[in-house]
Amino acid sequence: MALAYAAMAGPDPQDPNSLHQPPVHTQGWDRADLEGLVLGVYRPWFRHASAPVVTACEALLEGLSKAGAQIREIEVPELDAMRIAHVVSIFSEMVASLRSFPEARTAFGSSVRVSLAAGDLFTARDYLQAQRMRTRAMALFRQILREVDAILTPATAIPAPPIPAGAWPLGWSDLSTATELTRYAFPANLTGVPAITFPAGYDAAGLPIGLQAMGRWWDEALLLRIAHVAEQLVERRLPRLFHRLLP
Repeated sequence: MALAYAAMAGPDPQDPNSLHQPPVHTQGWDRADLEGLVLGVYRPWFRHASAPVVTACEALLEGLSKAGAQIREIEVPELDAMRIAHVVSIFSEMVASLRSFPEARTAFGSSVRVSLAAGDLFTARDYLQAQRMRTRAMALFRQILREVDAILTPATAIPAPPIPAGAWPLGWSDLSTATELTRYAFPANLTGVPAITFPAGYDAAGLPIGLQAMGRWWDEALLLRIAHVAEQLVERRLPRLFHRLLP
């Protein structure tokens, strides 16, 4: 990840908006400790996940603390308003992007088509209000990230869900499950703060569980450092079905 980031990050001469970003760096990403870092955790949100996810993620929190990080209790307000603003924004933009390709809708799975149908119902006023909330969310995260170096959450609220029998020929849509899978992903999508996910452990069935770190804008090197330390703390298992492609 650090190599890919170093190769791909940075301004694009053909994109004027990208020319204002600070220089890309990866300094300190491979440090073996987290000394001096303050990691924020909003416990009610952090624990709004299944028991196996909470258990694995809190165990890794303890490991990060032993690696030198200070874990600080924080509050992230207005998460429901952010979630709604994210849905309105992304669904509206999906619909707008497909206006010129109406025949393309049939190529999507049923869950995406449901999302597109919902996006058709949003108004310009809905979208405007969502962007106002996005601006507010960015201000809230900027304020929180003045007090901590990163915000930690589970990567998803549940391990990977099973695909229902008969789903392939007909398709299916389960927005409740989708909500659990994206519970912690939408703030970074909405505000543009960088985020990284990394292994935190496994549930009883051997399904992987992840932890997420969100940091300040342009502070990717610090997130890579957190992930690098975390990778040294978690036992890694091969999937039940695994084919070794390299000798």
